[in-house]
Amino acid sequence: MTERPRASRPRRPAAQTRQAIHDAAHELFSREGFDAVGIRAIAARAGVDAALVVRHFGSKERLFLETMTVDLAAARVMEGPLDGLGRALVEHIVTLPSSRAGEMAVTSLTALFQASDRSEVETALRETIRQAIAEPLVRRLGTEDAEVRAHLVAAQIGGLLTSLHVVHDPVLLAADRGLLTARYGDALQALIDT
Repeated sequence: MTERPRASRPRRPAAQTRQAIHDAAHELFSREGFDAVGIRAIAARAGVDAALVVRHFGSKERLFLETMTVDLAAARVMEGPLDGLGRALVEHIVTLPSSRAGEMAVTSLTALFQASDRSEVETALRETIRQAIAEPLVRRLGTEDAEVRAHLVAAQIGGLLTSLHVVHDPVLLAADRGLLTARYGDALQALIDT
């Protein structure tokens, strides 16, 4: 008796396969975190062989970093006037999850913070904050201590992001958004103006 060949899945174009892996990884990493998700689980979710995950992305770490990108859209805020920039930045952070893009940024940021004990992830987080907040501000301040002041602002923003969107500080979450914006924004403004 001859064995019938197994029915195989129709082959997808490489770009579709890559996108399916990307989408599956983003969903699983966002929901379960880096440590809880394996390449086999991502492959199963994407409907591909695990070898294709490695072929397209190289490693679980690279896949994680590529899928967990954080677009804080802070660049648009950073282009605004320096006067009032502190409050504008804080308002942006407290209202992040109000849009689908903001919600995705928050889930990615949370996953990145939780995996920040890995040097590649730590570097990616530092780069994101540097490019989105510190670097644009250094150029705009133009003072001798601009770099230190800009990185202090970035550190303050990182702290607020973490408190609100990663550890979910109940006091800050319950606080009036206008009050948070005014108090924290004015503290940031002091660093910008000094």
